Amino acid sequence: MPIIKFIIVGLPIALGVVMIGTGGLNFAGPPLARENFALWGSPAGFNRVTGSLGVLIGLILVIPAKSRVGALASAIFRLAAVATLIRSRDWGHLPVAAALMAVSAAAIAVHG
Repeated sequence: MPIIKFIIVGLPIALGVVMIGTGGLNFAGPPLARENFALWGSPAGFNRVTGSLGVLIGLILVIPAKSRVGALASAIFRLAAVATLIRSRDWGHLPVAAALMAVSAAAIAVHG
């Protein structure tokens, strides 16, 4: 398989797996996740909303026929996360969120 085809297929799937994992973790709501959401100004239980969205977007990303839609949704989702982190001045979480935003943008780019 040529490397470009591998990237076109593999990048959205890898991003989808990450989205499913982080979404599932946020939905489960361990104490640290709940504390972070409170720090960011989110209402109680909002971790379940974002966790559900993350899992849903991740599932869309792993379906090759829908991965472009998933990549667009992921970019919007990650942009909101980056904006929230900047607004709340949570510089510690920002590098990972920005990197995932860049991966989402790359996933969009590979689909033209």
